[in-house]
Amino acid sequence: MSVSNRSTAAAGLIALVCLLAGCATATKPEDMVAEKVAVAHPSSSDVSIVVAGGKETSSTGASQISNDAFAQALRDSITKSGLFTAVAASGGRYKLTAFIGKVDQPMMGFSMTVKMEVSYTLADSQSNKSVWSKDVASEYTASAGAAFAGVERLRLATEGAAKANIQQAMTEMAALQL
Repeated sequence: MSVSNRSTAAAGLIALVCLLAGCATATKPEDMVAEKVAVAHPSSSDVSIVVAGGKETSSTGASQISNDAFAQALRDSITKSGLFTAVAASGGRYKLTAFIGKVDQPMMGFSMTVKMEVSYTLADSQSNKSVWSKDVASEYTASAGAAFAGVERLRLATEGAAKANIQQAMTEMAALQL
């Protein structure tokens, strides 16, 4: 193989790697909203939401879940379910706090599995007492057929893990008598 052929092959390989790597995009709140949740005892009160532990996505890193994106997904999930009468910006009768403690993401792979843990606390703002607290673990696998680019599969797996996590939390809160 001549020097020019090797240079052309190397340049093509570099271009292919750059194309496959792509740039990370942030998770989308609308893709993390829980499916329909059967609410046994809808609350006649409102709730405010506080999220901590999330991370912003950088274009050179892995897709992350920001506090704002997770909070929006929680707001939309609660609104969709009818669990509370409204989601207040602050000062609701109840306060739902979610701490994103862990998001385990693979570095690469054909099928990508993301594991996530979130600690939830639902407190009565009037009595300042916790009415429900739970550490929820979830995971989701985006198969190789879900998206061509690895960064896209990782975003899909991250969103899927968050959606499954919110779904579990919502299902448990839906059984509470508030």
